[in-house]
Amino acid sequence: MQLVRVLNRYHLQVEIWERGAGYTQASGSSSCAAAAVAVRLDLCEPALTVHMPGGDLQIEVSPDFQVCMTGPVVRVATVAMHAGAFA
Repeated sequence: MQLVRVLNRYHLQVEIWERGAGYTQASGSSSCAAAAVAVRLDLCEPALTVHMPGGDLQIEVSPDFQVCMTGPVVRVATVAMHAGAFA
């Protein structure tokens, strides 16, 4: 579930709650979906920024609703797993 607020024609604010995971700080697929809907409803321009607590993404929506997402890649954790977990 996404809660989306249109800040202006170039910016959306998105909060995300994922089934099974709970509150999520950022999601690329949620950002793309929210941007595509905002453009389809003519609430935003096709090139916009989606703001989330985990960071911002730049989204471009083409006239045929293909979506291009650009943003940073950030390490959020380092995890060690026992080799048996892959058996």
